[in-house]
Amino acid sequence: MTQKLNLSLPKRGFLAGMLIIATLLAMFVLASCRDHESAAIAPKKTIDDSGIHKTYERGPATLAIDLDHAKITIADRLTLTLSMTIDEDYQFELPGFGEKLEQFGIVDYHTSQPVLTGGNRKKISRTYILEPFLSGEYKIPPMAVLFWKMGEKTDPHKIETEELMVRVTSLLPEKMAGMKIHDIVPPLPLPRSYKMWMTAGVGGGVLILIILGAMILYKKKKAKNSVQKKQIPAHELAYMELSKLMEQELIEKGEIKLFYHQISDILRRYIEKRFGLCAPEQTTEEFLSSLKGSKGFITHYNSLLKSFLSGCDLVKFAEHQPSSEDIQLMFDSCKAFIFQTEEQQEKKE
Repeated sequence: MTQKLNLSLPKRGFLAGMLIIATLLAMFVLASCRDHESAAIAPKKTIDDSGIHKTYERGPATLAIDLDHAKITIADRLTLTLSMTIDEDYQFELPGFGEKLEQFGIVDYHTSQPVLTGGNRKKISRTYILEPFLSGEYKIPPMAVLFWKMGEKTDPHKIETEELMVRVTSLLPEKMAGMKIHDIVPPLPLPRSYKMWMTAGVGGGVLILIILGAMILYKKKKAKNSVQKKQIPAHELAYMELSKLMEQELIEKGEIKLFYHQISDILRRYIEKRFGLCAPEQTTEEFLSSLKGSKGFITHYNSLLKSFLSGCDLVKFAEHQPSSEDIQLMFDSCKAFIFQTEEQQEKKE
């Protein structure tokens, strides 16, 4: 009994791609009978980014500020460390920033225990993990640390840093408009000989083995990706979608309505995966109404979601033109909601 071959569209597309690769490889095998000069590949230049390191002194106090990088991409995170070294009979107060530091979001921070450095002096450090939202020039504002001798807090002294600049770049090439694909060089004519046919036959056999191996690897990879996708938490999928959204640079291209469409869909998909609600299939009014009867949803986020979704609807359907501050606030609100509603077991200790 013969099996009926039933190829779905994705498999047909895969096989078609493999046939194209096989054809190009066969052309390469045939052309290898002639001598060719290999093209030299220019070595990739690397940039040594040692970060930014500044030290400030006043009286018994020494304040150091360290940034691990001066230039990052939109997908990277930045580590900022403030270190205060001072005499043991002095006390001081490091600055606090809440959830944001200017244009950066604060992902996490921790303060070290006091360490004795010798000469009756102590050192305490506070480290922040910062995350950018958009590409561009970011400012680390001046930061002030108050310090005073024990028992004299009413008259504190101050030591202050200077403003620092960090460059955040996109993941896309800067000159994408100038990129173009060159035409394929046509194959050279070959003399008819048995050697040519023998070479083609060996190449064809190798290609068949490559295609079979590629098909096996494709199936294994597809099955593995399917399993991994099921194991990825809803908030991590949402963060990846937000990162891909920023890589499109829709704001820089002026496609504001498309940006609002996509960020609204990301939040709705997150809610559907996280709380089991059919958010993507409902209107804003229907979705907000369904939240009232949801047992697994935190009700005090209703007002935040209502403001977010209504703002998106104004841009998508009422031709509202938001300011840059409105766009940044919309993006921050989406990330804040996802962060604050993550599954408890997924949060870092």
